[in-house]
Amino acid sequence: MSTFLPKDDLELHKAFAKILFNENFSDYINEIIELIFNNELDRPKVNEILKNYRLKQIEAIKEEILDLLLIYINIVLNDNVITENEAGNINLLKRFFKIKEGDFYNCRYYEVEEILNRQFERIYGDNKIDAEEALHKVGLQELFDLSYDEFLEFNNKEVKVALQRGASLTDLDTAFKLPEYTGVNSDIAGRVISQEVKDLVWNRDGGKCVQCHSSEKLEFDHIIPFSKGGSNTYRNIQLLCEQCNRKKLSKIG
Repeated sequence: MSTFLPKDDLELHKAFAKILFNENFSDYINEIIELIFNNELDRPKVNEILKNYRLKQIEAIKEEILDLLLIYINIVLNDNVITENEAGNINLLKRFFKIKEGDFYNCRYYEVEEILNRQFERIYGDNKIDAEEALHKVGLQELFDLSYDEFLEFNNKEVKVALQRGASLTDLDTAFKLPEYTGVNSDIAGRVISQEVKDLVWNRDGGKCVQCHSSEKLEFDHIIPFSKGGSNTYRNIQLLCEQCNRKKLSKIG
């Protein structure tokens, strides 16, 4: 019976040697780790392990497998690079153990957040994203099978920190989605503005009031007031802080 994983993968062997000798898992997970370490992972052997421990199906050990994969992913990311071979091995292991989209997010949210935060701190540390870092972000999203919105949820926390340091959104290779992570009051002056327009306006105005440059208590304002026929288009919407918006009232800005 051929193994499920590629043969003669020295890096995979070294990673699971480290896990086998340094981590504390249940006996049946250790036996599975040994299969991976010895390049003997296949369905009949794993089914035999499950049977020996009276586990009916592989889904019964899903959460422990998630922990195992998180440790392996941490090892992979030690050099802040995801090679094609490493990504392939992680995908093979996820498929073999029936890890589905949403499992990492729903079952190991804070562990994923910790790993991503370390990567984002490095990526956004110089307030700009180059092409290699942009590709690395895509790789990170795929490692954990995150949806676009789920990945932005993690990503935007560090983007906000970078913006507070003075970074420009044009250098960060991201769409900073609103209103969930910005504190923007979407009910005032913006209830009928589409999310797409809000995102465009936020990015254009740099997440700051266009008059006083405050980043606190921001609101979406109609330049030509809605009551006077102003539209909800990108060109007619701007970011104002609560104080500047109150001063403007219904006057044309």
